[in-house]
Amino acid sequence: MTFLNERILLTQISTGNEKAFSKLYDFYRPGLYRLVYKFIKSPELSDDICQEVFMKIWEDRFTIREINSFKSYLFAITKNHTFNFLKRAAVEDRIKTDVLSRYCMSKNYTEEAILVNEYQHFLQAILDTLPPQSRAVFKLCRQQEKSYAEAAQILGVSNHAIKKHMVKSMKVIKYAVEKDMGITPLAYL
Repeated sequence: MTFLNERILLTQISTGNEKAFSKLYDFYRPGLYRLVYKFIKSPELSDDICQEVFMKIWEDRFTIREINSFKSYLFAITKNHTFNFLKRAAVEDRIKTDVLSRYCMSKNYTEEAILVNEYQHFLQAILDTLPPQSRAVFKLCRQQEKSYAEAAQILGVSNHAIKKHMVKSMKVIKYAVEKDMGITPLAYL
């Protein structure tokens, strides 16, 4: 396209001539696309950016006659638009990653807290079915981490009695866990 033909097209475009704009688009689009694609490496996104650049040209068509070197102007706009797109994409990606990681962390903590709470309620419901002495022994030995000897001293019973209550309690808990949760306990609670 010669300088004179380009000037005539720009003048026609500034008055709203869509056919002149189509000619300009058809002439410059392949070069713009190659420039954008060098940076973006995505055919779809490169097409989108080219479309956005030409939309900007059409929106600013009333001032287009004042541009001395349209080709330089067009390639400068395209480069700026491409770099702004890349910056925006990097920021959005960083924000997305940050939000997702925080969401996953909070979701995991929330889910874990809910599960722990449910297990504690489940265990408490089982403990409530035990005789008072067995419940007291279990709380001392498992929840307060007292030894059998310490629990025996606190409750004023023998070590053998503590062991008997613990065995009974563990059987009840094991049965409830297997029956209600379908889990076979591998370790002592």
